[in-house]
Amino acid sequence: MREKVKLYVRAAILILFIPWLLTVYLWGGDSRFSGGSGEDEQVVSVLAAEIPADYDLECLKAQAVIARTNLSREEEDEEGWDEAAMREAWGEAYEKNLDKIQTAVSETEGLVLTYEGELIPAAYHRASNEKTRNAAEVPGQEAYTWLQSVPSEEDILAEGFLYVGYMEKEEFAAVLAELFPDEEIAADALPGTLIIAERDSADYVTQVQYGETIVNGEAVRSALGLQSSCFYFSELEGKIRIVTKGIGHGLGFSQYGAERMAEQGAVYTELLSYYYQGVKIEKLQ
Repeated sequence: MREKVKLYVRAAILILFIPWLLTVYLWGGDSRFSGGSGEDEQVVSVLAAEIPADYDLECLKAQAVIARTNLSREEEDEEGWDEAAMREAWGEAYEKNLDKIQTAVSETEGLVLTYEGELIPAAYHRASNEKTRNAAEVPGQEAYTWLQSVPSEEDILAEGFLYVGYMEKEEFAAVLAELFPDEEIAADALPGTLIIAERDSADYVTQVQYGETIVNGEAVRSALGLQSSCFYFSELEGKIRIVTKGIGHGLGFSQYGAERMAEQGAVYTELLSYYYQGVKIEKLQ
């Protein structure tokens, strides 16, 4: 009987401490998070997935505020990394990178971005086409007045800033057929019959026309799997030559541009105020 009681007691203790043990295991035993809020853990998870961990701490802190803002206004959780994903991505740098990410979250605890008292959709991208875009010029984004075009010239130095690729005309035509279902796509006449109808002031494509049909630049970017809607099409040796500049949609916070500013001494509040015009950085209520 006594042995059974001891067994039950041990089992009860184990059940009580399993959640704590899992937390220590997942977050490396860091006192800031073992027993910390679930929100902190979620921001760490998302931040790890959103930005290179070897970026300057001030840049990571800015991205932490962005991640917390977007998480706070989303009905569904954003995709983040679990421990396995972090270990796979970071390898031997796992402990160092996790500590840095946790520090960025801890040092910006509770801070979010607001505009006229409301949480903003905090758009960000890896690198712009030397300047970010003005939302007023982007179809569907006109209401986001805090997203204004600012110079981000050092983005040109980002790895992968310039992409040059090729597609067979038939493959290119097949993609266009999905975008322009009411038009007859003649592969041999491409790319001359595909018209870049409009670009914004940052040189991103906003309208593309084939025949009588017009679609927006982001739709073309998505359909072709391009890394930016700052794209150019030409013909070379019977194939479609595709050139893109920048990485991402070009709106809001440029991670690479912010990284270069942080390296030159800018702090996270300055980075956020530069890429988001007229916003406030305040504690989440």
